[in-house]
Amino acid sequence: MTSFFTTRILHPFLLMTFFVLFTWKQTSYFFDLKKGVIAWLAGLAIAGLGWIFYRKIMQSSIRAGVAWTLTLLPLLFYSPIFNTIQNTPLGNHYLLIGLIFLLSAWLFFYFFKQKKSFTTLNSYLNTLFLLLCFFEIFNLIQRLNHDKIWWGKVQTKFEQSPPSALQPVDSLPDVYYILMDAYVSPSGLREYFDFDNSEFGDFLEEKNFFVAQNAHSNYDFTTRCQFSTFNMEYSPHYISVTKDKLVNGNIHLLGIQESKTARYFQSAGYEWVNMSFFRVLDTPKYYQVARLPDAAMTWDYMADMTLPGRLRKTFPLKPVYEVNLQIFDDLKRLSKEISAQPRFIYAHLYMPHRPYFFDKNGNLYKNGIQRNTQKKCYLEQLQYANKLLKETITEILENATSPPVIILQGDHGSRIVPTDKDEHFSILYAMHLPDKKYEYFHDSISPVNTFRILSNRYLNTSFELLENKKNHFVEF
Repeated sequence: MTSFFTTRILHPFLLMTFFVLFTWKQTSYFFDLKKGVIAWLAGLAIAGLGWIFYRKIMQSSIRAGVAWTLTLLPLLFYSPIFNTIQNTPLGNHYLLIGLIFLLSAWLFFYFFKQKKSFTTLNSYLNTLFLLLCFFEIFNLIQRLNHDKIWWGKVQTKFEQSPPSALQPVDSLPDVYYILMDAYVSPSGLREYFDFDNSEFGDFLEEKNFFVAQNAHSNYDFTTRCQFSTFNMEYSPHYISVTKDKLVNGNIHLLGIQESKTARYFQSAGYEWVNMSFFRVLDTPKYYQVARLPDAAMTWDYMADMTLPGRLRKTFPLKPVYEVNLQIFDDLKRLSKEISAQPRFIYAHLYMPHRPYFFDKNGNLYKNGIQRNTQKKCYLEQLQYANKLLKETITEILENATSPPVIILQGDHGSRIVPTDKDEHFSILYAMHLPDKKYEYFHDSISPVNTFRILSNRYLNTSFELLENKKNHFVEF
């Protein structure tokens, strides 16, 4: 057995097997087994072809195998490596990729020039990755047994149908839900940024908006915020269910896709127009952001673990600033179209959230490099967002054949300064109603009640308003 582990080149193939098992455990109940097997076979082919190529040059099976395995490691597990060091001086994609390239080149030439056999290191790598595979299999079995039970509960919760007794009002208005990611409230901008945003507030009030000065979000992370807003209730107490962030994220993603708001408004006759990075009902994502890996998409999640896949998400062919500008254009276009049914238009703009592409006049920073502090860059992009919002809201109101509902809201605060915890929950909140009756809206409202109020008004539901809380969780 010792001789077998010393002379056989198993570790490149065991590494690929470990990679597939690792991603399977991470995605757990969402893993597509057929896709996983295909990815595993493709990985074995890559491991074998790379080893054959190295062996042809180095004229040694063991040295080629060891060099190839050590080269594959950072390429396969690039995302976990980067996530671990992203808050350190090395937490830069360009720097880290440069170091990986130099390390790969050094490994190649080091093992190419060496005359030693490296049988001990070969035996060690074989043993290490075999043990890691067994360890992942053990953890995976435990994980699947546990997750199968609670995931059934989650699915049951979101498969409930809306009440058949919905009796919407005769003339349903179009609903524009414009969410500006990380947009802070007027009072929050004064307190935390020393910035007066009253010019934009005055514009909204002139357009008959209700503007809350001290609105706060219910959570400080986008998926939880939107889960809570669309389900008109607080987030499930996931800590007692699973501590895994990706699986927890999928609970929220499913909750957004099959939310009460989506199903209620669809049942009332609304057409859903989705311009966000979430799926809603049967409408696909409008765009993707690297911060929200979708564990339900097996191949995508596996690719996101690797260096090429992570870069594909971090540096997309269409930058997020182009997506933001396209969404504003689409909102203007939609306002001019005549629809046979009322529309619920969900536009989720990734601004003033970083990355900061624009100055206050809409000029792109050269090469994406800002010379100002993060707070300054945030305010510059916010001011340009105000300009775009003014133009868009004006067109929506002017083009509408009947007065629409317009919800203009942030999901959470800027989160720029970690110590300002209250700032993390400070959000823009403005509401335009056709009848201008804002008796249920108040200065410190939170989004958990937004669609309770609107459902009661337009769909004749009878939701009670909830107490406005921060980071409040409920049991399943």
